[in-house]
Amino acid sequence: MPSVIMRCMRDEKRQPDHTDVCLWLDFYGPLLTERTRDILGLYFDCDLSLAEIAQNLQISRQAVHDKVRQGVKSLADYEAKMGLARRHESIRRILDEMKQTMEQYDKDTLYQQLTELEDLL
Repeated sequence: MPSVIMRCMRDEKRQPDHTDVCLWLDFYGPLLTERTRDILGLYFDCDLSLAEIAQNLQISRQAVHDKVRQGVKSLADYEAKMGLARRHESIRRILDEMKQTMEQYDKDTLYQQLTELEDLL
């Protein structure tokens, strides 16, 4: 599956990890079919193996593998086009930096961070 994921990640240089896919599911899961969303949830959220999912859903292991691969590709494509998860992480990072700055009460840096956050919105 890593080679498939790498092809999906046109904008990213690194391979998405488990956390990336879970975050993408939060943002773009409703855009997937219910079946694909269910299989990805079992695989990434519940940490079931392909064989366990296949047995539970009474389908072949290959069908599960194909759905996982197709679902991750769809999620990566949505993220490449919309960038909601990347934007969310940027906002979260800036807010964390602002909290640290507020503790030090550095007015100029805090203003700069607020401006950066405003640009993201």
